[in-house]
Amino acid sequence: MLARIRAVFADAQTEGLDQLYDVINAARDLAPDSDFQACYDLVMASGGPEVETWINFTVTTATRFDLDDQPEPEQFLSVLEECCDARREQQRVQPSE
Repeated sequence: MLARIRAVFADAQTEGLDQLYDVINAARDLAPDSDFQACYDLVMASGGPEVETWINFTVTTATRFDLDDQPEPEQFLSVLEECCDARREQQRVQPSE
């Protein structure tokens, strides 16, 4: 299932996911002792365009899985964390972006 979720993230068809990753990473930087879930929850509670992007993404991608084979939310968040980590590494290597 994780491979299928990663494929959906790789072909996101949603604008603004990089900004979502950046906002979550900023929350992680502000609370380095917090786990990913806590930082994600903080960002989601704050609202804003990044949250709207995430909602649009999850609604759109839900249709890419069979109704009886939907990923667990924890699996989706695990891949989101991977994407946030990859974005952070990309910015570390190419800071001008």
